[in-house]
Amino acid sequence: MYIANSLVYLQWIERPVKDTVIRYASSHGTRVSFKKGAIIIPEGSVAEHAYVVIKGWAAYYLNNLCGEERIASLVGPRRIFGLGPAFDQLPVSGSIQAIEDCEAYKISRKDLIQAMLEDINLGIEMVSIVTLRLRSILEGENIFSSLTTPNQRLIYYFVSLLQSGEQKKHGNGDWYELPVNLSHERIGEIISASRSTVCRMISQCKHTGKLKTVRNRLFIHRGLVEEYGVIEIDGSTDARLLTKI
Repeated sequence: MYIANSLVYLQWIERPVKDTVIRYASSHGTRVSFKKGAIIIPEGSVAEHAYVVIKGWAAYYLNNLCGEERIASLVGPRRIFGLGPAFDQLPVSGSIQAIEDCEAYKISRKDLIQAMLEDINLGIEMVSIVTLRLRSILEGENIFSSLTTPNQRLIYYFVSLLQSGEQKKHGNGDWYELPVNLSHERIGEIISASRSTVCRMISQCKHTGKLKTVRNRLFIHRGLVEEYGVIEIDGSTDARLLTKI
């Protein structure tokens, strides 16, 4: 998270990769698909590939000492996962799973190393991607542990999804379709709240007209987030949403 011109930029979901990475992945990678719930990279495995998501969403899962897993970070379209583990060749400390049907380009470790040797700019971008992945996980810990109430954490979870740039505007521009829908239990794991607490908060928001569900997709009204700060959409093409402090 950083602050500029009194606007808070959350970085729990990192920016999409550059077009050079997409082009390389499409020309050197293999297109693969995964069903919702599929484990793409198992915990404890040594990764031999990185994946550039084309469609759908995946998630990093971490296990605590009690064996309970929770989502540490989300990966959406035009984002990459498995890059760091493919490079360091150490057993993966968590798992990466598809949280909805998704498609991706799978790129081998050999091809990734060759790309770094042949194209310094592509190599720099790969290093940046690994850094952003670490930053996003730390950001999640910062956001969802520092806010005092479950309601605040839920709002910032929504804002993080809106700032991903993958949301869709509906109606007169006051409603946004969240890019990914998680169960109340999974949202609770992210924001450190029980399933019943998340269910109650979402029901209250629906009752006040700030949330709605249409065909199993969750829509958020900008007024819900504006209770905590003014929402603005900047003039750039990615239509990021910014919360004012």
